[in-house]
Amino acid sequence: MLGLVLAAALLGGCVGNKKVVLLQDKDARVPWDALVDKTWPPQPPTFSIHKDDILMVTVGHSQLVQDIVPQTTLQDMDLYRSVQHPYLIGHTVDPQGNITLPEIGPVKVEGMTIPEAEAAILSLANGLYSDASVKVVMLNFNISVVGEVNRPGRYPVYNNQVNVLEGLAMASDLTVLADRSRIRVMRSRDGTNHLYNMDLNDQNVLADPHFYLEPNDVVIVDPLKRRMYSGRDPNLVVNVLTFLVSIVSVYAVLKK
Repeated sequence: MLGLVLAAALLGGCVGNKKVVLLQDKDARVPWDALVDKTWPPQPPTFSIHKDDILMVTVGHSQLVQDIVPQTTLQDMDLYRSVQHPYLIGHTVDPQGNITLPEIGPVKVEGMTIPEAEAAILSLANGLYSDASVKVVMLNFNISVVGEVNRPGRYPVYNNQVNVLEGLAMASDLTVLADRSRIRVMRSRDGTNHLYNMDLNDQNVLADPHFYLEPNDVVIVDPLKRRMYSGRDPNLVVNVLTFLVSIVSVYAVLKK
């Protein structure tokens, strides 16, 4: 009897591979561990620039003159962002939707995507320099990850593109209790919050239009309905079994 109770407790706390393995081919109904090559085209950043966004703009050209902004290495950018001082190397979008660049002047960027802003600045830079190139990075690109992850928190994005899996990796991955079939992304636009559901067990999530995150998105990871005992409280099973053993022992003594 005690063995049956123990087996039921342990089996009831197990989570099958189908609930754990990411990006399964559910449409083809192949085994979860089958390896099939498929490709999905990458998605360029589609989010728009808004007022008060902070942009780092770097213009390169063939002339040996000073760039629009001081030369900034990736290490410098990491340092500035780590101490939350992006204003030191960034240009803030003003209430009129412009950023003002030395030598080039004001550039309207509000409502543009990052590639569109780069193209707009490049068209102006080409009138001043030869062989100009432009790189724009949004410095206030942050995402938040909450719920069943190992390190919930707010994380900066060091380029203009990050997907849900990369965001979860920033939070040190999902816990064993995470429901990988129910990942939600909360996105605020024009004063309205939107919720998008994703199933990370299904590889078709790679084609989901919301798979790539936008600035200030919140990734919400729900727990499984059936939680593993050991995941939430390592002593729970032991305590329950100890109690059951005590009951059985008392019953056996009284029955004699």
